[in-house]
Amino acid sequence: MRVGKCAVSRLHRAAVIQLAALRTTGWTRIAAFLYRSHMSRRRTVHDPLEPSPAPRWYVVRSMHGTVIESRELPRGADLKRTFIAAMLQWIDEGWTLGEFSSASATFFCDRNPERRMVSIDPTDPHDVPMYGGAHLGGCAHCVD
Repeated sequence: MRVGKCAVSRLHRAAVIQLAALRTTGWTRIAAFLYRSHMSRRRTVHDPLEPSPAPRWYVVRSMHGTVIESRELPRGADLKRTFIAAMLQWIDEGWTLGEFSSASATFFCDRNPERRMVSIDPTDPHDVPMYGGAHLGGCAHCVD
């Protein structure tokens, strides 16, 4: 591709203008320093496996999200120990451990053709979530 002399000249003039421009028209060193000093360096790390006085549930779901098993864990339980013990139990029962994440307190396991998602959840899996104006429609368990 051949670039004309006029196009190269325009690019050169733009570069010269940018170099000659005063530094007060954009980010200055002081403004950049103040901006960066107010930015947080790292987001707060949330560990869902830390012991909590709030209730937690051990939940097993099918690959379609259906709750197969759930049980409430004792308040203040050692959730890391519970999570690892659950992983070992599934392995001992012949399941192949797949992906897992302590950041979300979830692991997956397979035994052909089945797949399970095991998690430690902060909410009861059987509670009906009430999003938006759903709470205005009446009781979810009552029949009108």
